[in-house]
Amino acid sequence: MKPWLAPLLAALCLAPTAQAEEPAHRPMRIVSLNMCVDSMLIELVSHDRIAALSHYARDPQRSTIANVAGHLPITYETAEEVVALRPDLVLTSRHSAPATRNALKRVGIRFELFDVPQSIEESLAQIREVAKLLDAEPQGEVMVARIQAALDAARLPPNEEPLTAAIYQPGGLSAGSDTAVGELMELTGLRNIAARYGVTKYRPLPLEVLVSSPPDVLLIGETSPGAPLQAEKIVHHRALRALGSQMTQSVFPARLLYCAGPAMVEAAATLVHARDQAWAAHGKRTAL
Repeated sequence: MKPWLAPLLAALCLAPTAQAEEPAHRPMRIVSLNMCVDSMLIELVSHDRIAALSHYARDPQRSTIANVAGHLPITYETAEEVVALRPDLVLTSRHSAPATRNALKRVGIRFELFDVPQSIEESLAQIREVAKLLDAEPQGEVMVARIQAALDAARLPPNEEPLTAAIYQPGGLSAGSDTAVGELMELTGLRNIAARYGVTKYRPLPLEVLVSSPPDVLLIGETSPGAPLQAEKIVHHRALRALGSQMTQSVFPARLLYCAGPAMVEAAATLVHARDQAWAAHGKRTAL
């Protein structure tokens, strides 16, 4: 612990943790240490109530709110930073730093833990949970309605055949069948071939699989300028380029892969664009 933290902890000793769990007032100094909650928070409350977002919020490769987050404070999840912000509510991940959580417990600052939703239903439920904690339930329902409308508009049209597809990010990372992104793929008419190879969550999909049995659509991740790392270059491998006549390639940014929530609106639109692009290029083919 930093030398100056001890007196700060003492000064902020508001109440025992058990009593601090149910505050009687709406939180006015909110800290998010969870990248996925960041994107909900900025829409659900006025920005003057946001004491800080996670540092991931400003990363354009991971975050869908990088532009907005550039105007808001961030933290790197250290106990010193978070306690010094004097928050009345901290929204964090179950995988967050134990040292930070322990410090919050000691001073009686309330925090709530969140998992990564693995389905559309879980994600919508999480939005409502976050909105309730923030005393922003009407705004939460507006967000849920917006997402549901976007998903309804993105559904595969009646009497149309789905296409086979796979997500292929730097390092070969793919989204499996038991993920929110996998569910979005099915909803939009892109049948995820990762399930054939036992990929249910987030795991690499071997290049050999794609080459031997290419899907109709390959959703590739963006690479950094010059793609200096071999792991990034794999999405542009010459073996994949050679399949251009058999397989349509479309960009699916990694920032749409990490979180569900409001990011599902852009993710669904991106998948629909990839589907329609494949139909236009190769015709509407029956799924295998």
